[in-house]
Amino acid sequence: MKLSLQERLKLPFFPVIQAPMAGGFTPPSFIAAVCEEGGLGSIGAGYLSPESLREQIREVKKLTSKAFAVNLFIPTPVTLDQTKIEESKKILLKYHQELGISAEPKLFWDEQLFEKQFQVVLEEKVPVFSFAFGFLSAEKMQALKSQGIFIIGTATSLEEGLFLEQQGCDAIAAQGSEAGGHRGSFLDGKFPLVRVWDLVDELVDHVHIPVLAAGGIINAEGVHKARQLGASGVQVGTAFLVCKESSASPEFKKKLLTSPEGSTVLTKSFSGRWARGVENRFMKELEPLQEHLPDYPLQNSLTQVLRKHALEKGQTDFLSLWAGEGVGHLQELSIHELMQELTK
Repeated sequence: MKLSLQERLKLPFFPVIQAPMAGGFTPPSFIAAVCEEGGLGSIGAGYLSPESLREQIREVKKLTSKAFAVNLFIPTPVTLDQTKIEESKKILLKYHQELGISAEPKLFWDEQLFEKQFQVVLEEKVPVFSFAFGFLSAEKMQALKSQGIFIIGTATSLEEGLFLEQQGCDAIAAQGSEAGGHRGSFLDGKFPLVRVWDLVDELVDHVHIPVLAAGGIINAEGVHKARQLGASGVQVGTAFLVCKESSASPEFKKKLLTSPEGSTVLTKSFSGRWARGVENRFMKELEPLQEHLPDYPLQNSLTQVLRKHALEKGQTDFLSLWAGEGVGHLQELSIHELMQELTK
């Protein structure tokens, strides 16, 4: 008899996966706490050095014996368009000068980062591996499967979901257009914007592996809707981001908790890749210039100095306030309280 996703992940409730959020908002203690409350905690490791990733995996293992996930970003081909790079530097320097930042925008990224991170995932034998922005080579899929690692891919369309199933993924996170943070799209350079319930409905009808509903789910109502449509679990991000135990800055949390419904938009301004967040001054002012900016991860690298300064100074106008469409209905709960709400 085929095991359900809940049985495969050994969870006490209908699966609630804490969405992986890169950026250091969910430390190992947070991830372990989600697992202890009956959910699947996720290390958002997209930007972590291999050393930090190994450290965090080991720390989570010390704090919980339950399953958890590690999420990585699949590298995307990089085109060094010098015209766009210089244009972006010119734009960003004006903000640096306004805010008194002496450092200039820097262009740097490690082309081998994913390979090094992936090696750590294998060496540390993590229970669950999830990924976004692309797909894995057959060799990498086999390496994970040989260790019995459960694999979750991210799809923003039916075509992507079918592709991931064919590739051998064990489950699919159906990322609706409501979801906060970066879009996981990867086929043919397209960025589909399908509403979560439509996407779940389509995928459940056409794939034979578990589907996770992801995007704008913040309470029991969303979880029940996902179940009704045949989803095997939910992936929740923004509601966890504003939890009391989250490491998001007080200013970031306040912005998410006080912004009205409908205040999130899609932008490429911060990273060069479409992502959803609460609109702020930087996003508004760069909106007409988005096509003149370099692609991810180049723009992400160039804005790093600005974002770091903004975080230190609590200047939310220059922070990437990634959040889903649940904004306007969020509450600052403890992990325990949120898990109780999501599983009732």
